[in-house]
Amino acid sequence: MDIRDLSSPEAQEKTRQAKEQFRLGVPVDERSVRKEILESWQRSRSYGLDFETADKSLISPAALKKRIRERQVLYDIAAPVIDKLYDFTTGSGFLSILCDEEGYVLKTIGDDEIRAAAQKNLLVEGCNRSERRIGTNGIGTPLVTHTPIQVFGEEHFHSPHNNRVCSGAPIFGPGGVPIGVFCLTGRSETVSFHTLGLAVSVANDISQQIRMLQAYNTVDRLQKQAELIVETVPSGILLMNKDLEIIRTNSRGAALLHKPQNEIMGKKLHEILHREPFSPDNLEETIDDQKVCIEEGGRKTNFIFTLNAASKDHYVVTFVKTESLQKKIHRLIGSEAYFTFDDIIGRSSGIQNAIALAKIASGNRSTVLLTGESGTGKELFAQAIHNAGPRRDAPFVVLNCAALPKSLIESELFGYENGAFTGARREGYAGKFELANGGTIFLDEIGDMPLDVQASLLRVLQNREVSRIGSTRATKLDVRIIAATNINLPESIKNNAFRGDLYYRLNVFNIHIPPLRERPADIRALAEYFLHKYAEFSSRPVRGFSEEAFRALEGHSWYGNIRELENIIERAIYVARSEFLTVEEIHLVSNFPSTDHVETVPSPKPAPVSSASPDFMGFSPQGGLDLPSLFEAEDPLAAIEYALTAANGNISRAAEMLCANRRTLYRKLHSYGLDPKQLRRQAKRKKSSGGALPGVPNSLNK
Repeated sequence: MDIRDLSSPEAQEKTRQAKEQFRLGVPVDERSVRKEILESWQRSRSYGLDFETADKSLISPAALKKRIRERQVLYDIAAPVIDKLYDFTTGSGFLSILCDEEGYVLKTIGDDEIRAAAQKNLLVEGCNRSERRIGTNGIGTPLVTHTPIQVFGEEHFHSPHNNRVCSGAPIFGPGGVPIGVFCLTGRSETVSFHTLGLAVSVANDISQQIRMLQAYNTVDRLQKQAELIVETVPSGILLMNKDLEIIRTNSRGAALLHKPQNEIMGKKLHEILHREPFSPDNLEETIDDQKVCIEEGGRKTNFIFTLNAASKDHYVVTFVKTESLQKKIHRLIGSEAYFTFDDIIGRSSGIQNAIALAKIASGNRSTVLLTGESGTGKELFAQAIHNAGPRRDAPFVVLNCAALPKSLIESELFGYENGAFTGARREGYAGKFELANGGTIFLDEIGDMPLDVQASLLRVLQNREVSRIGSTRATKLDVRIIAATNINLPESIKNNAFRGDLYYRLNVFNIHIPPLRERPADIRALAEYFLHKYAEFSSRPVRGFSEEAFRALEGHSWYGNIRELENIIERAIYVARSEFLTVEEIHLVSNFPSTDHVETVPSPKPAPVSSASPDFMGFSPQGGLDLPSLFEAEDPLAAIEYALTAANGNISRAAEMLCANRRTLYRKLHSYGLDPKQLRRQAKRKKSSGGALPGVPNSLNK
């Protein structure tokens, strides 16, 4: 069917007959009506429309203004285009119509005659010409099909439009989504096939301008975002041309160079730095981590410069102070100390003595050895010593010697070079000593360090330099060492488990931290601190303790020390039923030696802080029972069974009593072919019944 013949009387009559058949439900001859029109009729009927009536309601002027404001970009671009078109089509009998994506008419312009005719049919600004409202038409149908269409007379679903021809084309916004329609409508005799082409041209012009505006806005936004990023990054940035002239810098760069931006622009890099940091032969490559020292006003500042070729003719240089870069690295790897002496709670003489010695230690660079049971706060003391000393702004690096397998501890401590061993990182790895250079390294649980690693550590302490595994190059070290242990090191030396020469290297400034059970005066203050901490964290309305709860806390043995107290308070906060914690809620469990055992296994006594304490774990040879020695040499099985009984089957507590770590205890159990679970059950039965375990000497079963 030739579209140019659709406006002829014959074609219109065929369309009228086809529409009547459609209205009556009779199958329509597809040769008598276009496919896209028939499909639109079917949609219109599915909307519940009929041929004679339609929704011609108007929105209010205020609602129309609001709708235009919400589509201001479309309106501001389309309105001038439509006005200009009318300048060329005045007197042609066409009405130009701009609609939004919902079919609402936002603007019309045309000759008085066509406007008057449109007014009679309520085709005015504020009306809705969507397909759902009035069926097939040159505005609503393109919004559905996303394609231009010319609707001739009888093809309109609504009968009053039968003497009109509408030529409509969708206006597309970002992403190819229709955001409106431009339509030309006029009497059948004034319309030609080219009218649709004109409508498409206008709609495309509007769409293109909208896309151009969007692209401009995107570029403008990205440029502003780039400027914002450049200005807010903590690094100095220099943009240079191919002649290495600086054409842009950020305010941070100007501040680092102590020059205003206008004094930097246009100058070459070597004029600013008073030296050439990059070789002209290597500018095509990325140059990382170039160290540059700049002297300004008699003051030297070290920087790390990096150069990247941004394009063929442009280079980007970023630079930071070496000092600030190191601080960021240490923050990233968690090598910061947070606690100070003000964070240490306690007024008892034992803890105050330890604090006083720690404050003295903080003022010098001597190696510190912290001794004390697990959970007494040795790392808190280490951080406080670091933060009170001259290295407070330098890194504080922690290594737990018991947390790593023997195969990894050396590479963690000393680092390694590329290819040092199978699985090594291609770029190598900086060890803890390198990361701690200039600051403090805290070697926790030093007593669990393997003997061969102890020998390597001793060399580092003696030579004050470290070599990565696989490297012959040594790095000079300026590191303050703080070590900590809950093991009786002199006893370990006797048992060939710890090197004596390393012990004397470490034991320069010995500070013993007393266990909590020897600080009963501090229990109330510590308990209140943890209560307020976890009540606030959990948003629980707990305000304090009952007096009975306080008395129970002060009477508890606290073999788990401050860590045990903290855990008990945290749990109690969550199960609390009132504002004050009760004895039942703090739920103290006596899972350590009872008072009748304490005479046999003496309560730990604080060692003099000026020397190492061989009995700081509480098992002194003078007390009649030396469990560590029994475990290491005399009768390991008897010592294990006794410790498990005393600890009510708790492996960790038993290991502490034996001056061993869990791994060592498990290894010893397996060497005897013993099942830890079965031993724990036996120990609990023994504890509850008071009977003797087989294989335990009578002296241990008193």
